[in-house]
Amino acid sequence: MATLPRSAISRTLHHTSSLCSVCKNGIEAEVVATMLDEVWMLKQCPTHGAQDVRISTDADWYTETRAIGAIDHRPSGAAPVHHGCPFDCGPCESHTQKVRLPVVTITSACNLDCPICYVHNKNDGAYHMSTAEFEQILDHLLETSKGDLDLINFTGGEPTMHPDFESFLEICARRGVHRVAICTNGIKLARDEALVQRLAGLNARIALSYDSFEEEADVLLQGARLLGVKARCLDLLEQYDLDTTLIPVMTKGVNDHEIGRMIELLIERPMIRHLEVHTMTYTGQGGVNFPRTGRISMAEVLDRIEETTDGFLRRADFVPSPCAHPLCYQIAYLLVDPDGGRPVPFTRFMPRETLYACLSDHLYLEPGPKLEAALLEAIDRLWADGSEEAERTLAILKRLLRLMFPAEGPLPHEEALRVGERACKAIYLHAHMDEETFDTERVAQCCDSSCTADGRTVPVCAYNVLYRDKEDKFMSTPLQWNERSGGRISFAPEAFDDR
Repeated sequence: MATLPRSAISRTLHHTSSLCSVCKNGIEAEVVATMLDEVWMLKQCPTHGAQDVRISTDADWYTETRAIGAIDHRPSGAAPVHHGCPFDCGPCESHTQKVRLPVVTITSACNLDCPICYVHNKNDGAYHMSTAEFEQILDHLLETSKGDLDLINFTGGEPTMHPDFESFLEICARRGVHRVAICTNGIKLARDEALVQRLAGLNARIALSYDSFEEEADVLLQGARLLGVKARCLDLLEQYDLDTTLIPVMTKGVNDHEIGRMIELLIERPMIRHLEVHTMTYTGQGGVNFPRTGRISMAEVLDRIEETTDGFLRRADFVPSPCAHPLCYQIAYLLVDPDGGRPVPFTRFMPRETLYACLSDHLYLEPGPKLEAALLEAIDRLWADGSEEAERTLAILKRLLRLMFPAEGPLPHEEALRVGERACKAIYLHAHMDEETFDTERVAQCCDSSCTADGRTVPVCAYNVLYRDKEDKFMSTPLQWNERSGGRISFAPEAFDDR
């Protein structure tokens, strides 16, 4: 790991706490801008020494983005702080966000061994969640969400290897969960058309790992030649009209030049609703050993999007999620032209602040008074513009308003949701953390949580770095906690000494 010379630092941006990448105790961290306008996190473990890491290539973007504070939605039933962040997750009283994306790991079994896998799994004596465990998780989530649960995300391992995962979908449907996503590598779906047909009947949503169009990169990232499998899977998903999210893990120098092509795939395939780009993270049984040359920052991904789409999408088309730390999520929405024209980024007809406000209650855009008001205001602005592109966008918006908010009365929520999702596509950039880049400020504002039957909801990055490898469900020989020292959210500037 590199050590940044003090002479390279131009200014301190903020202070936080992080983890030692060796012992994983909490240690103080200073986040600085360099003379090259990069952002580095500087930290030093008393036992294992300096551990500096670059976390952004653009200090101005980092500072401006971090200043857009998330809206507090504190979870209910938080536990008292004992060890300090991130050692009391479940959540603790320091946490400022309720769960927006519940992640339920229903199995440890997997049919791949990906070199970039960021979790620990055991295939021998694989764990499969019981129906009773799943019902307990669902009870807790429905209670804390007051019965209005937007989304559950099934993950693993490979969720389709769970013998009863279809019955879990049926349970969710009976209990009114709006969306159930299955994170999958697509192998079983590509080989079993009947399964795809059944999932369509259950209104499942598929979150398909899709890292590359190129065989060399595909093998490097997933450890297998899967291009044909992914193509077959996409064809079946389109045939049965299953809502699909593509999830590429963006890795510098490997597949970052392909992101424009992935956006084109999002636009071309009608059943693909979202592209959720994850930045490479170095945790788990595979990812921890992947070459660090693949680390890519959010600012770099935004730049690659602009470069590889010839400016169709720009940095200014993305906003942070109000439901998470601003450095965790960046979001762009595209308005689909039903006549086949090029989609229109939302920020071309509404201010970024308005899009941000429309996302303040949910992780995804949902029909409601805020969105209706924003679209009506956009129509007024487009009417005054008068350009050819404004006229095209105006016609699309007016048609959408008539469908989503009909004059004769409001649609049932589920129906309005379907109309909205078919009228828009979204690109989400999601920056996970590992022990090298770990920032407790971000963990305290996390809305993505791994959920367990005992009611705990642990922020995903904390779970992958600290908690999962201590469970016998996922490890043949679980690791043990050390003293869990140094846990806290932030450090005062005077705590830092010159090195």
